[in-house]
Amino acid sequence: MPEFLRPRRRRAPRPDPPRLSFGSWERLPDDADVVAICHPRWRGVRRATYSFEVPVVEAADLDPWGPEIVERLRDHGVDRVVVSGFPPGAARFAAAARRAGLRVGILLHSSPTQHGAEDGEAAVVAEALRLVDDGVADRLGFAKEGVAEMFAALGRSVAWVPNRPPKVPVVTRRELGSGLHVGVFAEPFWRKNVVPQLGAVAILGGVAHVMRAPTVGYLEPLEVVEHGELPWEAFVALQGSVDLNLYVTLSECFPLTPMESYRLGVPCLASRTSAIFRSDPELWRLTTVDELDNPRAIAAAADALLAEAETAITRANRWMDEFDADAAARWRRFVE
Repeated sequence: MPEFLRPRRRRAPRPDPPRLSFGSWERLPDDADVVAICHPRWRGVRRATYSFEVPVVEAADLDPWGPEIVERLRDHGVDRVVVSGFPPGAARFAAAARRAGLRVGILLHSSPTQHGAEDGEAAVVAEALRLVDDGVADRLGFAKEGVAEMFAALGRSVAWVPNRPPKVPVVTRRELGSGLHVGVFAEPFWRKNVVPQLGAVAILGGVAHVMRAPTVGYLEPLEVVEHGELPWEAFVALQGSVDLNLYVTLSECFPLTPMESYRLGVPCLASRTSAIFRSDPELWRLTTVDELDNPRAIAAAADALLAEAETAITRANRWMDEFDADAAARWRRFVE
């Protein structure tokens, strides 16, 4: 067969290069001894990783870019790399980083509820524990409170590393029209519990603003505005433009969405599935609901929160300011 007729194998396109929070490798600060790695499209994990205020490398797949990243970090003299959220290729990247002399920490953002319901999440934890056992990683942390005590009872050493309260830009509120506008900005899959929250918006007589609407036919009479996936700056501007945000999810680690909302001056009703605000009993009462799958209970708690919104916003911001010192100290101990 003539050569020009032979079928040719096409190489798969190389994934997009890593995004660097510091712009370029030449601009990595000279005193950067800790660098974090995260996935660019895992929004919650990405926002959590940036909360720790260290240089961040965002990579959707560490297999094609891992060797170059490791070489750059080693040549710069970085002491520790923290793999946040375990992107694809994370285990091989961690092993390569350790061989290059870097210390490796792994920070996971899942909960035991997810480990029991999602095989992929359980597999990530198993792989992270194996990397610790093999001496590849010397630190394993979880953003979820209570996991460290669980693993201690099971003979494992794990750290609690909660997310630091976020910093948000000054935003210009968007004009959304008259009436009550409620944000339900969570992806419509099981753990995010979106349908009962939309039911609560219907009871409240409001307009729901979502990233993506669930395909549930009986919600059709409810006015729902779909905004799609937005860049973070546009997303927080939208968060700050509604009258109320709902984040009544079934399982969480240490969610940033409620904290972002209060930083923006908008009350947010959350579920009692994380440690945020718990140490302030009055704030906990105002800002959370325990019947997570009951639209009427969510609506009643939201109505009560709206009635005391200014108090909740003031107390929430005070709580975040105070908690930030503890979260920063826990991060420092994790990476030291």
